[in-house]
Amino acid sequence: MVKCEIIRDLLPLYCDGLCSEASRQEIEAHVTQCEGCRACLAEMKEEPPSLTLSHESETEARVLQGVKKKFSHKRRRAVLLAVAVMLIFSIVLVGAADVPQPVAYTDGLVTAELAVDEVIDLYYHGESYDSFHGFSREVNGRTAVFLYFDHTLRSDVMPDREGHLCIGNGLLTDFETATYQVSREVDAVYYLVGDYLELPGLAQTEFEQAIADAVLVWER
Repeated sequence: MVKCEIIRDLLPLYCDGLCSEASRQEIEAHVTQCEGCRACLAEMKEEPPSLTLSHESETEARVLQGVKKKFSHKRRRAVLLAVAVMLIFSIVLVGAADVPQPVAYTDGLVTAELAVDEVIDLYYHGESYDSFHGFSREVNGRTAVFLYFDHTLRSDVMPDREGHLCIGNGLLTDFETATYQVSREVDAVYYLVGDYLELPGLAQTEFEQAIADAVLVWER
């Protein structure tokens, strides 16, 4: 009986093919002679572990794995979407930070005075600006300089510029952001927001119509 107990303890390993070759031979030799152990072995072979339970466990595991993957995919998509939105927002914000917007004229925005050396000093009294634009052209027989300032989101948060411009020796400059070549003899200065690439080349009639809203800042 002691040997039968040992053999029966080894039968599960034998059925699963996990026992050693010596144990296998010993078990097979024993069951050919022992009816009880032979019946026990036959019962193990005929009744494997509960298939229903194993199938249910496997199904449950697959369901849980599917749910986990589903949530994992959703979370990954959510993270990627958030990163994409942040990236697009950053690109748009950076791009918008450098888009120039004209500074509309208000009373006292620009003042001017003629220095003893015939240089026209212009002073900008608005908030910080990004740059300015200018050109000169004849109007009603007088040479006039036209200019306007622009600002950006970036310049709005930067310290205010000094805002001192000069017209002299054929140049209009603020010594910092831009310099434009203008006429040497200037009779008037106007503030005018417009397309400074197109305006200088317009026919006289069209030009006079385009500068109807110009504000006279200084005249000789």
